[in-house]
Amino acid sequence: MNYIAHLHLAQHTKTSLVGNFLGDFIKGSALDDLPLDLQHGVRLHRQIDTYTDTHPVVLALKQQFPKSIRRYSGIVLDIYFDHLLMQHWQQFSAIDVKKHTLFNQFYHDLALLHHDISPHFSRVKTGLLRHQWLDDYEQLDACSRAMQTVEKRFTRPTEFAQQAMGFIHENSAGLQQSFLHFYPDLLGHSALFVSKLIK
Repeated sequence: MNYIAHLHLAQHTKTSLVGNFLGDFIKGSALDDLPLDLQHGVRLHRQIDTYTDTHPVVLALKQQFPKSIRRYSGIVLDIYFDHLLMQHWQQFSAIDVKKHTLFNQFYHDLALLHHDISPHFSRVKTGLLRHQWLDDYEQLDACSRAMQTVEKRFTRPTEFAQQAMGFIHENSAGLQQSFLHFYPDLLGHSALFVSKLIK
């Protein structure tokens, strides 16, 4: 899952927003240097990624991608599922949990984090705080921009965003149905994992 889902699941499980966000940036034993609440968030983030990557619904979706971009299908689904979560936010959230309020709390908490994680983390943090672009995922165009950003991070020239967006447009109904089937499972699994983690 991508940024928005991790923040939503952090709120759902009452774990650290920033800790769940850090999961993409903390490697190996570096986790031990963080405060316990951030450690819990990172561990949940990792569990979410593992569960997602092995879920039958997600595995089946990946096989539907054209062979030419199938190796990037996990990235595409992570990004597109964030958009679908924004579209169905109230279905998976308590009535009083507003996405904008959650994002503002995350930006606030992120600004207070002064750990030196990595140059990549510093760039992402600066961009998030300066532009506060999480709300952009309300619009499908944000998925295309996110994929193009990922393309630029590869060492070798890589292009999958345009074809991936074409696949999304052609299969939007099926992708949405699969997401709506998968995400409740992820919510339940995340809550169970945290209940065991913080005993």
